[in-house]
Order: sequence, then C-alpha cells, then structure tokens
Amino acid sequence: MRAEVTAGAHSLLISGYNQWRQTICIKLTMPAKKGKANEQLIKFIADLVDRPSDTVRLVSGHASNKKVLLLRGAIVDDVEHVIAQAVKSQSV
Repeated sequence: MRAEVTAGAHSLLISGYNQWRQTICIKLTMPAKKGKANEQLIKFIADLVDRPSDTVRLVSGHASNKKVLLLRGAIVDDVEHVIAQAVKSQSV
C-alpha cells in the first residue's frame, strides 16, 4: 500500500485518497524525528486493519513523506474496505 504522510499534525487520521498518485493520505501526530512518525504509522495501519504491528512493514520511504507499506496476511478487499470507511468517516 502507498501512503503520503504528514508528520506533526494535530490529529491522527486518514485524511483522504489521492487518486492521481494512488496513495492514502495520512496525518500523524508524531514528529518526523528518530523514526517516531514511522513507528506511529505502522501501529496506526495495524490497528486500522486489526492486525498485529509485526505484520506491517515499511518497505520504502523511511526518510520521505511518500511511503510504501507491506501488510502481510491481509486480504486486499478487506483492507480496501476499511480504508474506504476511514476516508468516508473523515469527510463527514
């Protein structure tokens, strides 16, 4: 899964979906220092899809706001549904 991350935001949430880049836009409250934002991202995604944190791995983008994550053992349709619901709930 691809994500565009904003670190140091006021709220932790999925703020939308960028159709052009095909990325999920995520706001994190932790600063982008010493891996804190990456740790929060992994835990946030794991909690969102109801999986253990060790099944979510940051594949690329460790020092970038554009990231690629791997969700092991997750069913794509289930993940897409959960993320769509999260995006929808933030836009209400």
